[in-house]
Amino acid sequence: MVYRSIGARIQQVREELGLTQEEMAAKLGCTQEALSNYELGKRRLYLSNLEQIANILGKPLSYFMESPTSSGKDDFSHLLAEPQLRDILLAAAALSAEERKLVLDYINWRRSQR
Repeated sequence: MVYRSIGARIQQVREELGLTQEEMAAKLGCTQEALSNYELGKRRLYLSNLEQIANILGKPLSYFMESPTSSGKDDFSHLLAEPQLRDILLAAAALSAEERKLVLDYINWRRSQR
């Protein structure tokens, strides 16, 4: 569970900086697949790897170690501030669980095509 949270933060910062997984992996000296597994929380991240990632992304190591709620901020408040994302969330709420899964599968597929 912790690895998933750390991986999500890595992915978020990487994408904010406009880096692809391939570019980031090259800087880390690992494969794109290994980086993907770090971001998904499927592969153990050692402290030395995380320090290297933090340096590459220009964030302090503590940024990746904090729990999402420890900052006191609502993780989703920034999403609701964007009208288009708010509309997507409201539309998704009206779908069945099966339909929401299909939408999520599509979004994940689109992200993988970048």
